[in-house]
Amino acid sequence: MTKTAKELQKEGLLYDVFDKELAAIKDRTYGLVNELSHISALDKESALHLVHKIVGNLGEESYVVPPFRCDYGPNITIGAHCFINYNCCFLDSAEITIGDYVYMGPNCNIFTPCHPIHHELRRDKITEYALPVTIGSHTWIAGDVIINPGVTIGEGAVIGAGSVVTRDIPANCLAAGNPCKVIRQLNENDRKIVEKLTLNDDTKDNVYKQEHGYMYFVMDKALRSQVENTVHYVNILNKLSNSEVQRRRDFLRTFTQRLDEGAVINSPFYMEFGNHLEVGINSIIDSDCIMLNSGRIKIGDNVLIGPKTSFYTPVHPFWHDQRESWIEHAEPITIEDNVWICGGVTITGGVTIGKNAIVCSGSVITRDVPADTIVAGNPAKPLRSVTGQDIKQYQAELAKQYDLNLTEKEKMERGLWYNSFDGELIKLRQKNASKTEAYSRISANTLCYKDKMANAIVHEFGENANIIPPFACTYGSNVSVGKATVINHSGIFADTNKINIGAHALIGPKSFLNCTTRPYDEKARGDGTEKSAPITIGDGAWLGGKVTVLPGVTIGRHSVIGSGSVVTHDIPDDVVAVGNPCKVIRPITEEDKINPYRTKKQQ
Repeated sequence: MTKTAKELQKEGLLYDVFDKELAAIKDRTYGLVNELSHISALDKESALHLVHKIVGNLGEESYVVPPFRCDYGPNITIGAHCFINYNCCFLDSAEITIGDYVYMGPNCNIFTPCHPIHHELRRDKITEYALPVTIGSHTWIAGDVIINPGVTIGEGAVIGAGSVVTRDIPANCLAAGNPCKVIRQLNENDRKIVEKLTLNDDTKDNVYKQEHGYMYFVMDKALRSQVENTVHYVNILNKLSNSEVQRRRDFLRTFTQRLDEGAVINSPFYMEFGNHLEVGINSIIDSDCIMLNSGRIKIGDNVLIGPKTSFYTPVHPFWHDQRESWIEHAEPITIEDNVWICGGVTITGGVTIGKNAIVCSGSVITRDVPADTIVAGNPAKPLRSVTGQDIKQYQAELAKQYDLNLTEKEKMERGLWYNSFDGELIKLRQKNASKTEAYSRISANTLCYKDKMANAIVHEFGENANIIPPFACTYGSNVSVGKATVINHSGIFADTNKINIGAHALIGPKSFLNCTTRPYDEKARGDGTEKSAPITIGDGAWLGGKVTVLPGVTIGRHSVIGSGSVVTHDIPDDVVAVGNPCKVIRPITEEDKINPYRTKKQQ
């Protein structure tokens, strides 16, 4: 007797992703998840009502902060007293089991589905198999973590922000990095940190303790009131179009500590303490950024912060019995003048990024960054200093353009330095913003219009292609999507140059394809100077979740890029590549066609 796709899925065997029975379950879940995304995090009763409808089990006193995304829902079991923070994504083709008292930071991703490595097994119909994920009780998963298929995380473990977990993690340890590795076992010194930061002074309230770096009670009424007020205002902000620049500035000034002239924060955006945010003159915070700012975040003048950047100031205790009493302390983040943060970056508490520094895409910042320094990686490390030679090189390139009688748009299209503040380009971006914002608001009732809307946004939209909302791009007119290609939700394409995606490609959720670069000359950067280079993704390529692709990169036909990778250089055809920076680890062979399954031993 032939097994159904659902039976194959349950057994961990290859199945058709678009099987009608499975599609019907996902369509129902998509409608509920979309409804949840329109509910405020403050409306806990309505959110819990929907989450109970979506997931298989939600234990007592557990909460999932909207928005939240999953594929099926019934495959998810969440224990008691868990807290799943803002914008998490669980692709639950296999069972996802989360124990009791699990704290999960914002923007975390659990991926259970695996596509076959060999492109021929993905071409005629999109197939996948799935491996379960288990997270033990009393764990703390910090923000922006990716957990890959088949992983088990032991009880009491702590996973550092921005980690990519590819293998099992034992109990009661601290682990971090890409790939995530055990740093050490938790010990009694971790308990003493809490003791050192505890202020035994009854005259000082939790607001004082938070402001001064001591342990404070997270559920304090005064603090919760501040969070509720800020989240309320942020929800209103997110309903304003990014093209309404002055209106957004005026509104932001009503609930942030300081927002200087020319500063911009684009939506979607999330923040918890408006009174802890200061943004200097002409600083730009691009879309999809997250600020858990229990500690103060101070951003200087002329700072550029790319999309999908996260700031995490709160620090939970490492030992679960201390953490579960809902205490934490907060460490501030300071971004000094003229810093350029390229996007997809995670910044942890207590960090200062010095003047004129450049933080490369996908970096995880756990230590101070010196002034005039370029850093990259997870954890980020200095690459080199910015020197006068960098500025001379930029000025020499610019001098070659002076005699060219080109508009700023023509310069952009030719990969020359151009002024992004040019009026024509601003109008084009604003026009496209209204389209992508409407596309990202699509509900289950308007899903029938999705492909027509996508076709109106991008330059070329191939037959049977699928872009799952929300989705954002800078211009749209530079994006070409090939036949039967699937781009999963929450992608951001900075298409200041051509982005050409071939046929039968798969792009995972939360991807960031960025054609744009800026000069090392901080003054020119502040004046809006940019240039661009095209991105090409070959036929049949598969990019895992939360992959970042940098300007000028070509990813070869049929190649596979691991989740959380940062692709800085060309990737040849028919290889598997992973990491930050992304490196080829092996060729794809006929063996991958014969044996498409990845077991834990093969991870």
